[in-house]
Amino acid sequence: MTGIRRIDQLQNSEHCLALLRAVAVTHRHAQRAQSVSLAVSLVVAGLGLAATLVPAMTPTTVFVGALWAVTYAIFVVPWSGRHLQTSATLQEMFDVVLFNLPWNAVVAGDRVPEDELSRLSRRFRHDESRLRDYYLVAAVPPPYDMLFCLEQNLAWGSRVRRRFAAALVAVVTLWCAAGVVVGIVTNSTISELASGWFVPSFGLLLLCLDTYRAQISITSERTRVLGLLRAASEDATSPALATEPALTLFTRQIQDVLFQLRRQQPRVPNWFFQRFHDSDMTDFRLKMRVLEERFGNPAGAAS
Repeated sequence: MTGIRRIDQLQNSEHCLALLRAVAVTHRHAQRAQSVSLAVSLVVAGLGLAATLVPAMTPTTVFVGALWAVTYAIFVVPWSGRHLQTSATLQEMFDVVLFNLPWNAVVAGDRVPEDELSRLSRRFRHDESRLRDYYLVAAVPPPYDMLFCLEQNLAWGSRVRRRFAAALVAVVTLWCAAGVVVGIVTNSTISELASGWFVPSFGLLLLCLDTYRAQISITSERTRVLGLLRAASEDATSPALATEPALTLFTRQIQDVLFQLRRQQPRVPNWFFQRFHDSDMTDFRLKMRVLEERFGNPAGAAS
């Protein structure tokens, strides 16, 4: 399906880099929607603290909190979803080129038109060097080079999203604990604490918990499919790798799962991803060396 080092060379071609630039732009829109939502939710939640100090503000604070929660559910979520759909489609276009897979129009719909791809790609304003060598490509015979790329997609995404979900739980826990402490210090009744602290915080709590739920669901599904992929990769007699059609079907099914999951939540914020990037990269480089030792360094792999 793929020649030795074909993926390594192709992923840095101009067309593939244009796809990655467009993916980065559309993901940035989705991440921006999430960041704005978090910022507004924090501001509205902060009104709860002010209301505990100035009780006259409570009715206004309750109204603003409820209004933001409704706005988030009705407007912000669909706005983010449109960008997620586009970014998932662009990422799918990138992967099917690299892995030489058929396009599944039933699952992914139509490709993003070339003029729209060009428009999005030109809006990329960051360091393009970060897009190069998108995958670690092991110097091993096909299809194991491709399977290792798919493994990175599943495993790396799972560990990053799991960390982010844990961080969101910590935010919710600390905020609720802070509300209880404020209630005790100010001698607030349960009703006053609920209306003055938790109702204004409802948008923040809804955002965090909704994101947490989605990230855990995505991580669970990625982990399940990762187990199937690793089992097939480590079994020389696996039916999934026995013939070219079987391999194409197997990898196409994995890509379908990845596409569906990419539509559900934006990537974690870049600063959060970069915080753990080097240590994660070290782990996957180790796995790459293990694969290369297992299969040896095939002739022409470095060419």
